[in-house]
Amino acid sequence: MVKKVLRIQVTPGKVNPASLKPLQDAGFDINKIAQEINEKTKILTKYRIQNIYVEIEYDPEKKTYEIKPEWPPIGDLLIRAVGKEDGAHQAVPKEVIGNLSIEQVAEIAYIKFDELRSYTFKAALKQVVSTCKCVGITVEGKDPKEVLKLIDAGQYDDVIKKYEEKLKQEGRL
Repeated sequence: MVKKVLRIQVTPGKVNPASLKPLQDAGFDINKIAQEINEKTKILTKYRIQNIYVEIEYDPEKKTYEIKPEWPPIGDLLIRAVGKEDGAHQAVPKEVIGNLSIEQVAEIAYIKFDELRSYTFKAALKQVVSTCKCVGITVEGKDPKEVLKLIDAGQYDDVIKKYEEKLKQEGRL
């Protein structure tokens, strides 16, 4: 049989098992799947994201499934991380709407890692730092361009290593 796809809208960390009824009809344990979705999406609760879509690709014959959350764009996560609803409004000189620690930026790179298609966590982190410039956010009180140079110089290798280990444990790197 061909794999099927169920796409549902969820509140991060709080999926309603009733929305998984088609999976129950196919013989899956929807409470277990709901718990897995909650685990994968709970990281977004601190960003005050109301709803996201989650796609569950499943094979009713083999009883296998894969959960794929549709994460918000990087810019939205960065803006929410500084407690704002909108990014900078001025192009030049660039308005600064907030500051994030390298740890906060690394967490967003961790969330978005699979979508970024980076071969290393360092490359993913650099993509997210680059986005900070576009939305008007400084990192560690510095211009994101300066932070990119510091990443290349190895100043944040401890943070990079921490998230690389986490990704390896999850089989994502």
